[in-house]
Amino acid sequence: MKRNKLIIATIVVLSGIIHSCIKHEIIPAPEKKADLSCHFLGTINGTPIEFTQDVNAYTCVPTQAKTILPSPSPSSATYYADIASTSNNVSIKVALGSANWDNGVTSVISLASFNAFFTSNLSPANPTYQPGALNGFAVIYKDASNNVWTSKDTSPNPQDVAFTSFVQESDGTGDYMKFNCNFNCYVYRQVQTTPTVLWDSLKIQNAQFRGWFKR
Repeated sequence: MKRNKLIIATIVVLSGIIHSCIKHEIIPAPEKKADLSCHFLGTINGTPIEFTQDVNAYTCVPTQAKTILPSPSPSSATYYADIASTSNNVSIKVALGSANWDNGVTSVISLASFNAFFTSNLSPANPTYQPGALNGFAVIYKDASNNVWTSKDTSPNPQDVAFTSFVQESDGTGDYMKFNCNFNCYVYRQVQTTPTVLWDSLKIQNAQFRGWFKR
């Protein structure tokens, strides 16, 4: 009987040792990732054009142009979203400006002000076409020959723009403003400077642009 008890006690001790040697893997919680996607569909100079996220290496590239002034003068930012490819010269970019903030209070525009700027441009409060999108909207198109065509505020042709949705998302890489934008316009390229200035133009029709801006 004592021998049996000794055997049982030994098994219990060994079991505890084996159990204590098992290492439990700690699986970190999944990192939140903003759901970002881009797409462009429209007709440019009579030719249907479509760019889709991850097709032919197309993606959205967000950038900003900032003017930083000492407080209390307002600093400003214009936001760009470019659907471009690493394997194709052709791209289209939209720009919206200008968001203002006091650089003496914060070196980067606050998320609340960032959100308020975009929602203030939500249709039917549509922006107007402006040079460099300063306090307005602009379109920049690059063709297969690397020619750059830009919208004008003084276009003699009808043009319109409407941002139909804005959705803000954040993750570990930054704060983003996802958007849907529809527009019709002409874009221009200077082809001669002397003896007179001459411009060439392209018509963009029924453009639908889905992308994102970054704070």
